[in-house]
Amino acid sequence: MSGQPIALDGFGTDARPAPEIDAAIRSAGAGVRVDLVGDQARLGEALEQRLDELDARAHADAISIIHAAEQIGMDESPARAVRAKPDASLCVAMNRVRSGEAAAVVSAGNSGAILAAALFRLGRIRGIDRPAIVANLPQVDGSHDAVMIDAGANTECSVLNLVQFAVLGAIWSRHWHGVARPRVGVLANGQEAGKGTALTRGAHKLLADHAVERGADSMFEFVGHVEPNRLFFGACDVVVTDGWTGNVALKLAEGAMVAWPQMLARAIAAQHGAASITGAIEPALRELERRFDPEAHGGAPLLGVDGAVIICHGASGPRALHSALLMARRFAERGLIDAIARTIADHRELFELARTLR
Repeated sequence: MSGQPIALDGFGTDARPAPEIDAAIRSAGAGVRVDLVGDQARLGEALEQRLDELDARAHADAISIIHAAEQIGMDESPARAVRAKPDASLCVAMNRVRSGEAAAVVSAGNSGAILAAALFRLGRIRGIDRPAIVANLPQVDGSHDAVMIDAGANTECSVLNLVQFAVLGAIWSRHWHGVARPRVGVLANGQEAGKGTALTRGAHKLLADHAVERGADSMFEFVGHVEPNRLFFGACDVVVTDGWTGNVALKLAEGAMVAWPQMLARAIAAQHGAASITGAIEPALRELERRFDPEAHGGAPLLGVDGAVIICHGASGPRALHSALLMARRFAERGLIDAIARTIADHRELFELARTLR
């Protein structure tokens, strides 16, 4: 086992710290070193018990408990809590990345507090106005996922923010999904350039002009406005939006993805009997559930801060957190922070022009 550990906020989930402890054990078994951050006495006792129950004592050396005396609750004011509780598990985890003792942070805590702690402790990458959350969108043809950015970090955005999100999303698509020249679109209620709001129209114009100016030398291809009903049909590789719209769209899509295979199974059973779901149909439905399963991805990266940060849902279980820990290790190992910094610097003129449209 090699490499720096991943700092896991031990008191982030709704059921804390049990899911975090099980995820740490599972990840240690997969070769990931984990710094489990939180109250040492409570974590230590629970960890010892689970190691024995799971007969996983061989993985104990890969898990270190880092003491943090406080926690940040889901109902606390994010910025105030981060300032008032420097010894909270989330803050201590961020500090370990800042000091170079850990390669990345994973937390299922208060998402606003995660954003605040990342900004206060790690800071922004030079040239970034606001960081953003990336979410994966599976495609009907089974190809690489498209990505949505921002998926919830910024409820109100400027044209500059959306233009920067386009570049951040393109970097992620290229380095994570292997798309050489990602196709970028702006989420809107129609494909025409005049659709949408002043915000989306402003971003559309700047990105379209940038695409014309740079031509084939641009790192991404701009495809204009993209309607929500085309997001799963290969319309683009990256879709850009403000965080409020993105979060609502994402949650609607997640609900639909879970619901419709169940609705299909019920419809087949009603028409042909429950036995008809077995055989070829049931494996197909299970494969769809696997592709749409949010726990398979585990979490969402926060792009734009000077460190690898993965945000998980508060209801995450051990499998989701394990997936997030694997994602965090991959994020750190791929040198994405340096890639983002270089690409942002290369688009400085575009961003300066966008600042004039605030």
